[in-house]
Parts: sequence; structure tokens; C-alpha cells
Amino acid sequence: MLALKDMKLCCGLLVCLFVVQAGFAADADAEKDLPAVPDAPVAAKVPDTEAAVDPIGVHPLFGAQVPKGVYKPLTKKQRLELFERQTFTTPNPWLRTSISTGISMIQGRQHSWGGGIQGYGRRYSSQYATYVIRNSFLSLGAWGLGYDTRYVQSNSHNAFSRIGHAILQNFLTVNHQGHTTVNIPRILSGYGAGMIATNWQPNSKWSAQGIRAGNEQLIYGGVFNIGREFAPEVDHLMKKLFHPKRPVRAGLS
Repeated sequence: MLALKDMKLCCGLLVCLFVVQAGFAADADAEKDLPAVPDAPVAAKVPDTEAAVDPIGVHPLFGAQVPKGVYKPLTKKQRLELFERQTFTTPNPWLRTSISTGISMIQGRQHSWGGGIQGYGRRYSSQYATYVIRNSFLSLGAWGLGYDTRYVQSNSHNAFSRIGHAILQNFLTVNHQGHTTVNIPRILSGYGAGMIATNWQPNSKWSAQGIRAGNEQLIYGGVFNIGREFAPEVDHLMKKLFHPKRPVRAGLS
């Protein structure tokens, strides 16, 4: 049994560390080229959101997105702050963990953990630990390769085109030059984290659980990407609902 657990842990680590190792090999070249690279434009909407004043662009509910205007690569300090905010200090990770935990309970996974508050708490802890592992490898891999972990908004005004763009952004990102590339760290980190999670999840096969966890991360990522895409409109609507403009009353004569 111990050998089986070790094998599952090693397989998950190998999938995730593959990205990190490849990234560190490219890190020196990326840093070397960075000062000479001119600012590159990135597709973006004009949001009336936190991203308009936040240089990193973290929306509290939907997650991080590249701020509007000319693309500026993240510094190492900004990457660390982004990891902290996307993993611990904003509502987004706790919200998506709550959703995934609820789905896990409805589907009856890890039935030996039982139901009720105790069962939900165990599943929530498991889901959140998996998310932290996944986000850690994602951030390390993206840092090493010079990739951006934030969402890039579409230039289109067509709703269906924007939804398609949001789903596609699960697999794409921009590098330190602002050029679109395949987001290898995001794709592999979900599968690797799912494999590692089988070490504490009862009755879980590392291969099946890893594939399912990776697929679910892509699904949840697509849903939250749609939220990021339409975040400006959502924020504008919320401001209208909760902070309506009061009519100006004429002065008494």
C-alpha cells in the first residue's frame, strides 16, 4: 500500500514538475530579453472595475485579468502578490472551492467521508488543498516560462464570440512579449494536482482521479473565464442596482 501511494504521489509530481523544470530552463532567456521588448498591445475591454485601478487586475469574484491598454509583463513581486491574492486573500478561490465541493457531494464522491457539515468540511478541505497545489505549480511554471496566468479579454462586442474566446482562454495565454501561446502550465497543473490528491482521498485511483480533476479544472476555468469576460458589464449592473443615481431636485423658489 505504501508503494502504491508513493507511486501516485510521484506521478502527480512528475506531471507538475515537468512544467516547472522546463520553465526554469527558459527563465534566464526570458529575463534577458525583457528590457529590450517594446510594450505589446493586448486585446482588452474598457472595464469600470477594479482592474481599471489595480495594476495586477484581480477581480474579487472572477479572478485575475490583464488590465486594459498596453501589455506590461508581471514583475516577480507582482507574480508573488498575484499568487497570494488568487490563492488565499480574495473571495474567488473560496467561491470556486465551494462550488466544486457542492458538486462533489451531490455526485456522492468519497462516500466514506459521509454527509452533513462534517462530510462537506472534509470535501471542502480536500478540494481547497488540491486547488492550492494546482495554483502553486501553475504559478511556478508560468513564472519559469515567462507566461501570464491572468485572463486576456476579447476585443469583440459579440456575446457569442466573447463566450467562445473565454472558453479558448483555458488553453491559451500571453508570454512576456505579449504574444499568444499555448498555456501548458494551466493544462498540466490541474491533472498533476488531481493525481497528488488521491493520496488522501479514499477509494481513488490516481489515473482516473487525475484525469477527472484536470477536466474539472478546465470546466470551472471556462465558467469563471466567462465571468471575467463579462465582469465590466456585471459590475456596471451591480452599481446601477445598489448605487443608483439620485435625481437632482430643483431648488425651492
